Amino acid sequence: MSQQSLKRKWTLCLLLCWGIMAVYAQKDLERLHKFTITEFYQDQQATTAMSKEYEKVDGSGSRMAIIKFMSADPAVKIDNLEAFMFNFGNMKHETVVHGDELWVYVQKNARTVTISRDEYAPIKKYDLKTTIKEGATYVMKITFDKVTWNVERSLNKQFLQIQLEPGLSSAVVTLTREGEREPMETSTTDATGSVAWNLEFGTYFYGIKVPNYVEASGRVKLTTSDSTYVENVKLTPNFGYLEIQDPGNASGAKVLVNNKEVGTVPYKSDTKWDCGTYQLLLVKDLYKSHTEEFTIKQGETTVIKPVLESNFAETTLTVEGGADIYIDGIRKGAGRWAGPLKAGTYLVECRKANHRKTQKEIHVEVDVASTITLDPPIPITGFLSVNSTPVGAQIKIDGKDYGVTPKIIQDLLIGQHKVEVSMANRKPEVREVNIVEGKEETLNVELSSTAKISFSSTPSGAGVLIDGTLEGSTPFTKEMASGTYDIRARYYGYRPFHRKMYIDVANPTVHFKMARQLMKKNTFYFGADGQFGALTAVGGTMGFYAGNVNIEAFYMKGFGKETVYWNSTGNDTEGAAHWAEEELEVKTVAGGKFGYGFILGTRFRVTPQIGCTYVGVSGNKETSVYALSGTAGVRLEAACTSRIGISLTPEYAFKLAEADGYKLLSSVLPSMKDWSEGFNCKVGVYFFF
Repeated sequence: MSQQSLKRKWTLCLLLCWGIMAVYAQKDLERLHKFTITEFYQDQQATTAMSKEYEKVDGSGSRMAIIKFMSADPAVKIDNLEAFMFNFGNMKHETVVHGDELWVYVQKNARTVTISRDEYAPIKKYDLKTTIKEGATYVMKITFDKVTWNVERSLNKQFLQIQLEPGLSSAVVTLTREGEREPMETSTTDATGSVAWNLEFGTYFYGIKVPNYVEASGRVKLTTSDSTYVENVKLTPNFGYLEIQDPGNASGAKVLVNNKEVGTVPYKSDTKWDCGTYQLLLVKDLYKSHTEEFTIKQGETTVIKPVLESNFAETTLTVEGGADIYIDGIRKGAGRWAGPLKAGTYLVECRKANHRKTQKEIHVEVDVASTITLDPPIPITGFLSVNSTPVGAQIKIDGKDYGVTPKIIQDLLIGQHKVEVSMANRKPEVREVNIVEGKEETLNVELSSTAKISFSSTPSGAGVLIDGTLEGSTPFTKEMASGTYDIRARYYGYRPFHRKMYIDVANPTVHFKMARQLMKKNTFYFGADGQFGALTAVGGTMGFYAGNVNIEAFYMKGFGKETVYWNSTGNDTEGAAHWAEEELEVKTVAGGKFGYGFILGTRFRVTPQIGCTYVGVSGNKETSVYALSGTAGVRLEAACTSRIGISLTPEYAFKLAEADGYKLLSSVLPSMKDWSEGFNCKVGVYFFF
């Protein structure tokens, strides 16, 4: 074979391979029909989508719009309207045939649409030139053109998305291809209630299983790879709720459904119950078990109002002596118990320490109330013989009086007892004895005429003298005999305690309280005073007490004021130049006092005082006069705390001396005389240390 012939054969093979690859790389030329959208507009007058008869709502509760899809030529009818498929992107839609029109329900906000039909060239992503409005009605008209040739490349595959309403996760979705018996895909929905597959063109059947919902199924046909085919599946509820109310006596009963405990009465389920028939069992103590059958219906709440049948009776048990009551080994109370008991037979016991228990069998009938008196426990006893030196002492056992010694005490309960033997002016003795059943225990006690007496005080730490002898600081003890003693106590800052006291060794404790001594003999004080009476003034006071001797100084500002027309020379023959009108005012009130104080109790003091007061008067014409007064009064003090007190000082001022000008002015102005003479009262607050 020539080289040229061989080359020709290889060329033919390459062309053949290329042709085969081209067949698989593109679709065969197909003869396709064509349709065109001629009109799309909103029908402003139509209210179809808003009417109750035709409205539909989406998953969010919004009304869906209606696009009325029809032929542009009334004389040309569109055959098989259901063959048209629409894709509005992510917007949900559904179609309904109405006569010669196909109504397309679509969610609001859609802007483009892809329309396809077998054997027709599709209209891809047609721009609606508007945004679909909620509840609006639109009109879309189409026409059909002649046969065209269309060649396009295709993968022969399309995405199928199943979207559940409501959007439930974990729903089981199976997919089976038409003509096949076994499912080709089994998946579960995601958190939004959606699942998707990339599938070859063709027809598929789907099935959906979700707890509490009716199983759903459907058929889809995939024909284009330009968009995702979204199948919206609205699930039908298949569940209801259960509520058990308490009409009177069912509260607290355990609720069991099909032998599984779910709660107590009153019961209201939050979870969904599958529709169907169930067995109810209610269990409550003291009542008979209640059973009944109930049915859960779709979308309804099944309400049950059970009435339980009683299985008890009110029972009262009583026993003397406060013994413990036990029913079938369980303690119920002491002395008396009342409450409900189930019908039946019970063993009742009465128990008490150091006693033999008693038992009784009782029978309880339904709704038959009863009161039962039980036999008290039987005491287990022994004997105690008590004697004392001297005889005649009081006997107390566990706080109860048993007479005087010597004495044999019979029928004393077994066990430990506290025995106290006491007598006036004797030290009491306390013993512990153990009584044994049927045996005698002997106790001989010698009562001493002396005892350790415990001394204590408030505050603690006071020095105590007994009959003039310093014995120590509280608290302390001293061996003493009964008798009357002179008790004195001292503590700094407190009033001394002094009292004649009878001390009985039978009661060996002595406690006394001391009053806080706020008022002291030696103290320094200062404060503020206000004076009222013949002369009103305010100022300050400072003084001290030394062994009750009082010395005090004060300085005050007076409030006396007068206007006078006078001749300061005192000679009315002088010229008119010596006469003038002048305003006079008390400027200074100062002085000192001496006294002796008497302390009354812990808070009060009375101090008689004598003193001297200087009253200075000045005028606005450079006049300056004065008067000296003697004072006699009483300072009354009360201590509020350990550092603060109040004082009241009533006193009388009498004239000692005065300047000539003061004498001249007071002769014409009676009020000036009051500034240096008359009754005054001082009120003050002071601090002392």
